[in-house]
Amino acid sequence: MPTQSRFLRRLSEGVAAFAARLGRDQRGAIAVQFAFLALPLSVLVFGLVDVSRVSLQRRQMQDALDAATLMAARSSAVTDADLDTVGDAAFLTEITGMNLGLTATSSTFATGAGNKVIGTATGTIKPIIANLWTGANITVTARSEVVRSVNKLEVALVLDNTGSMASKLGSTNTKKIDALKSAAKSLVNTLAAAAGRASDTDAVKISVVPFSMTVNVGSIYQTASWMSGTQPSAYGSDVFASSQNRFTLLSNLGLTWAGCVESRPDPYDIQDTAPSSGTPATLFVPFFAPDEPDDNTVYYDSWNRWRDARTVWGGDIQNNWITNDKNSSTDWFTRQAEPNKYAASNKAAVISDAKTGTNYGPNAGCGLTNLLRLTNVRTAAGAQTVNDKLDQMIANGNTNIAMGAMWGWHTLSPNAPFADGAAYGTPKTQKIMVLLTDGDNTNDDYYVPNGSIYTGYGYMWQKRLKNSSNVALDENSSETDRRDAIDSRQAQVCANAKAAGVLIYSIGVGVSSHSKGNLQACASRSDMYYDVTDATQLSAVFNSIAGAIQNLRISK
Repeated sequence: MPTQSRFLRRLSEGVAAFAARLGRDQRGAIAVQFAFLALPLSVLVFGLVDVSRVSLQRRQMQDALDAATLMAARSSAVTDADLDTVGDAAFLTEITGMNLGLTATSSTFATGAGNKVIGTATGTIKPIIANLWTGANITVTARSEVVRSVNKLEVALVLDNTGSMASKLGSTNTKKIDALKSAAKSLVNTLAAAAGRASDTDAVKISVVPFSMTVNVGSIYQTASWMSGTQPSAYGSDVFASSQNRFTLLSNLGLTWAGCVESRPDPYDIQDTAPSSGTPATLFVPFFAPDEPDDNTVYYDSWNRWRDARTVWGGDIQNNWITNDKNSSTDWFTRQAEPNKYAASNKAAVISDAKTGTNYGPNAGCGLTNLLRLTNVRTAAGAQTVNDKLDQMIANGNTNIAMGAMWGWHTLSPNAPFADGAAYGTPKTQKIMVLLTDGDNTNDDYYVPNGSIYTGYGYMWQKRLKNSSNVALDENSSETDRRDAIDSRQAQVCANAKAAGVLIYSIGVGVSSHSKGNLQACASRSDMYYDVTDATQLSAVFNSIAGAIQNLRISK
């Protein structure tokens, strides 16, 4: 532009000097020639002025558009409408004081193929010369493209499927579990749409981890190398009098494993250490709730009248599912630990409810649907797979948030059992956990020698649950002690996952102040905890989280 300006200045000065000479020249021929040359020379001069003005405005508009497009690309905006809002504002800021006559309608910003943000701008100039015979303005355009640097997302939906989720909360007649399904599917659809706009074929992956007092990993893993049918000694006391392969016992009785697992012993219950046969404590054991003694064949007195909950309302014997204990002893633990009652010859003694459901039998408490590993939602089929899993959720069992969070982490981890997640520290990859619950951690006290029902920690007398002081609790512990101990495991799981780079959003659905505090501490930031007081709020909460997760794809 400086060269062009000097040229125009010299041309104008030359024309003026020539005109001055002609004015001094008294020869008539020169005056006539000047008359003929004046008009084309004027057209040439002013035409060059028009060219200069167009070139200047195009350059200024291009510079402003480049800056605005870069600003839009660096923003957290995802939709075309939001990109346009950010881009227009930046464009107007850039052109302020230029007197170009441009407005917000002069520019447009939108997504393009290959993770691009595309900006376009259009302006007009009223020419000095061309306008004399065309009567039209000159249109000036500019275009800018910026390739966004984006993160890949690995998202674990860790969702409470306990019995209380079947209740209602607030003004709606909708059950919490049903409101959760709808809200979670909205999040999946939003992230799937974002994945569809990305050039990466695996931009967004989602897992679903329903939890109650245990987690169902799926019966397809019965023969996996990370499963051990026999409980390793590092787990502590077993429920059987002698070491038994639980899969063999199930087979003897014509039963199958429903897919639930028990919590690994400390410290592996709060770490994503890969399971290894070289370290048996790292292996996972199938959930197996043993047959509890018949109430008419165990010792009791006037103060301890245990009764079977199947036949007597409020009975404390919760899982008596074999009618013939195969042992004449009146001692509770002797009858409960007897392995012979699981022999094939005793198959007829198994009650029908233990064969078809999860209220009684070795799978008692394993009524929840199995988890879904990380699934690519770029395709409609992938998104539908995740939504189908959400639809399968049912409300059943007590609450163990620590175990749910741990398995949510397992689905994101690069380590076995699944090893589906990208390696920790992989550039442009973000791991996210969305953790939802509607209650406090629970392990109820029952007035029987076991001191509890069978959960992911086994029975309390097995001393597999440790408190914040790393002291194992037993059957004499109170329900508050047990709650606080599980709280401690939950806090450590969350802390360890966050230290590994997992971002955690937490949601409390009508929770107590106690549970609210735990969930707030679990979240990565204070604004990543959501307090729900009405089931109708779940949709807005999940939409907010979906938007925040989408924004995490944009590298700042």
